[in-house]
Amino acid sequence: MWPRNDVQMDDGSMTPEDQELPNDTDMDFDDNVEENSYSNGSSSSYSADKLSSPLQQKLDLSASPSRIVDVNPRVEHLSALFKDLSPNEQMEALTRLLSETNITNIRQLRAIIEPHFQRDFLSCLPVELGLKILHNLNGMDLMKVAQVSKNWKLISEIDKIWKSLGNGAVNNHELPTERITGAWQATAVSVGVVIPDHIPACELNIHRFMKMQKYGEIFERAADKSRYLRSEKIERNWHSNAIMGSAVFRGHEDHVITCMQIHGDLLVTGSDDNTLKVWSIDKGVVRYTLQGHTGGVWTSQISQCGRFIVSGSTDRTVKVWSVETGKDIHTLQGHTSTVRCMAMSGSILVTGSRDTTLRVWNVETGQHLATLLGHHAAVRCVQFDGKTVVSGGYDFTVKIWDAQTGRCIRTLVGHNNRVYSLLFESERSIVCSGSLDTSIRVWDFTRPEGEECVALLQGHTSLTSGMQLRGNILVSCNADSHVRVWDIHEGTCVHMLTGHRSAITSLQWLGRSMVATSSDDGTVKLWDIERGQLIRDLVTLDSGGNGGCIWRLCSTSTLLACAVGSRNNTEETKVILLDFDAVYP
Repeated sequence: MWPRNDVQMDDGSMTPEDQELPNDTDMDFDDNVEENSYSNGSSSSYSADKLSSPLQQKLDLSASPSRIVDVNPRVEHLSALFKDLSPNEQMEALTRLLSETNITNIRQLRAIIEPHFQRDFLSCLPVELGLKILHNLNGMDLMKVAQVSKNWKLISEIDKIWKSLGNGAVNNHELPTERITGAWQATAVSVGVVIPDHIPACELNIHRFMKMQKYGEIFERAADKSRYLRSEKIERNWHSNAIMGSAVFRGHEDHVITCMQIHGDLLVTGSDDNTLKVWSIDKGVVRYTLQGHTGGVWTSQISQCGRFIVSGSTDRTVKVWSVETGKDIHTLQGHTSTVRCMAMSGSILVTGSRDTTLRVWNVETGQHLATLLGHHAAVRCVQFDGKTVVSGGYDFTVKIWDAQTGRCIRTLVGHNNRVYSLLFESERSIVCSGSLDTSIRVWDFTRPEGEECVALLQGHTSLTSGMQLRGNILVSCNADSHVRVWDIHEGTCVHMLTGHRSAITSLQWLGRSMVATSSDDGTVKLWDIERGQLIRDLVTLDSGGNGGCIWRLCSTSTLLACAVGSRNNTEETKVILLDFDAVYP
């Protein structure tokens, strides 16, 4: 921001001492959203008369012939000497003169000088140049600009400025949701569950009423600014604000929730009780219970179009369900053992099984397209981008396949124990694999055979249960109770995050630089991966350490779902949902 004396306030009738801008260090982002301060000032365009003081008019020798006065020769001589001085010497001379003059003269000088620093340059410039200047400011500075005057506020709210902020994150949020009915109506989460920063019950009704007003005053006049402010508010909700709502979805009785996905308003949970449940997140109710498998459900997916739910089971079948009706559309048969993993792209599904094979299907038609043969032990994990399949197996290998031909393109050899987790970034042909040998390997399968491993990440002491990759930053969670942050380009560990007391079961990247992790210790923790610090605990089970655990996490940009239960009946099976949403201001 500019110094406050560089800007003319309102109608120019008040000096900077009489009317000060808000102190930068005291300005809170949430308070700025209201924008009440300094919103009633007049235009900050200034005429020559406004920039003139009475003393200036007396000294303005060119104003009119009648105001011409005789020039003092001594002053003329002093002026000539001053012009011959260097800039540094001129500054020294002025400093000496000011120190030797009286306070009355200093006041008169101030009246002459001050208007030169009160010029409203934004209003004087063409709009295009003003926008170019404002493009260099961040969101907080633009909020301060809007508080200077009406004219500056109008310029600072032009959509073009706010569209350039946020690096795309602004438009990644779904529309605001109410989340006030069904399971969201409860004022308490659940007995034995602690959410340390939950909004107090006495404030819930006020908050719920506010959530119904989804579009505020700023959105009406500056939609892109409102989107940016909402995005920042959501980020702050995750990071430090009170959790704005919660719900508990109870189901699957005392069984284990083995898989969970979110797609829009849908939450799908699969269990070893042979069923899946389809929930409406925003309404807080169960829509369907999908029954038909004769064995536990171990893996599931929701199609990108949102029309199909696909599940794989210990009964060796894959079922395709209609989201609209909850009916079983297709039963895909062919595997001869448990279907353990799957991945989808469009209408094409790839399934991996303990029978050592992968199969490719069309979920719309139910047609079997290909069988991928090559692994010598169970297939544990799979990734698919529509063309290329990447699979990890208990035979210690990672395989790259052409989905159309079913041909194995490359076998990546290096692990000396089972491969449990995979990441595949098709744009860079990068694969990350986590193994029971405690290592993580980063592969570039376009390199010559035998040279594909570009980084060996060592430091964990058990199997890697989950990974997330953004750019060159990889975050991994492990059964050794630690989270590690890696730079895959350098092949180094940037941070080791400690705090969990048992195996970490799941990992979710949130916002710009946050990660949430769940653990067998019964907690969900939120971390700042840039600083390598714990931000806060989001959920704590009283039964943690005595059997209560959080099996997995699933998230959107405004919601976190936590699958909770136990293996010894010390904690009821349920899904706890935490709401971090915000309305458009």
